[in-house]
Amino acid sequence: MITDSRIQLLFTLYLSGSATPEETNEFLQIVNDPQHQDILHQLMDNYLEETTFTRGLDADQKTGILNQIFNNPESSSAQESVAAPVPVIALWKKMLGVAVVLMVLSAAVYFMRTLQQEAPVRYTTFKGEIKPGGNKATLILADGRKVSLTDAADGKVAEEGNVRIRKSAEGRIVYEVISQENELPQYHTIATPAGGQYEVLLPDGTHVWLNAASSLKYPVSFVALKERRVELSGEAYFEVSKISRAGALLPFVVQSEGQQVEVLGTHFNINTYKEEKAAVTTLLEGSVRVSRPGAFAAVLAPGEQAIVDERIRLSKADTSTAVAWKNGTFKFDDADIHTVMNQFSRWYDLDVEYLGKAPGNKFNGEVYRNMDASKAFSLLRLARIKFRLETPLNQKGRKKIVITQQ
Repeated sequence: MITDSRIQLLFTLYLSGSATPEETNEFLQIVNDPQHQDILHQLMDNYLEETTFTRGLDADQKTGILNQIFNNPESSSAQESVAAPVPVIALWKKMLGVAVVLMVLSAAVYFMRTLQQEAPVRYTTFKGEIKPGGNKATLILADGRKVSLTDAADGKVAEEGNVRIRKSAEGRIVYEVISQENELPQYHTIATPAGGQYEVLLPDGTHVWLNAASSLKYPVSFVALKERRVELSGEAYFEVSKISRAGALLPFVVQSEGQQVEVLGTHFNINTYKEEKAAVTTLLEGSVRVSRPGAFAAVLAPGEQAIVDERIRLSKADTSTAVAWKNGTFKFDDADIHTVMNQFSRWYDLDVEYLGKAPGNKFNGEVYRNMDASKAFSLLRLARIKFRLETPLNQKGRKKIVITQQ
């Protein structure tokens, strides 16, 4: 089951033009799924308050796109649509709801690319340095406003409902409850890009560290809720505060695609990146219950991890490896090349390409995350793996590392 936070992240990546082909395909499938229309409508409402979906289109292109959608759905040629224009005003009157606007947005992006006839991205050798990631994130408020936490100064960031949000001198977001009045649930989302990480102190006092290319959706206030439920995409480390209500501890639930983790008060790490083979929950302190649809639930003890794919498997864990990212290092324990490069890709914001068969090396050791990429890649040189760095000729898109041979 795909979460709202995942949809919101894909929506943001898609509109910013930074989505990968896989993320773009995933988002377009969601657009066509009726069960996700409510969240898509809300996201579209927020988006339309800030901008217009036709930005960058001239009148003829708008006419062609609208003609394609309303009058000639079977045609696959954007040029034919533009060649047979119909009155723009008449077509605009047919937009009666957000669902139609969303459909037009998707069509607009698609046909713009078709009309422009963009050539495939060409790369050239990159000889510069790639800097490590840092504290970068965007906070999306309940009313749709987006706040860049990367650029925000220390102090008050925003105020909404019965909470005040500020950025501490340590560079984390802190929620302060202004009043204890019950309100309808509202949600915030904090999202980190590739090459970003961030800390947030939730309204209930729970401390969360968010890794690169991740997002967390959470209630602005837990006062009127029977449980503390958040939605995670990517990876995060949680130190959950213990809260009692009516003599019982208030549960804390982390929902992510394919699994649910229930806790009362504990320290744990969850890795749910889609490019990894499975979702992994590692427990450092306390107790958690991991479950997924169609599988038995499992209760973890400290030092254990749950590996969730089609089933749930428990194993002993090296907790220092699981939370190394949060402590400022990459730590590899018999890791394969894909595990290593997935972590490098997210932190240094670059793509990975393998020419031929991927090397079969196993990697052990630690690398500091605050080092430039050239120093981190020494791990590959020690394993006698040859590679090169490339950058797009037009400077649009991400740099990439090409693993050539061993």
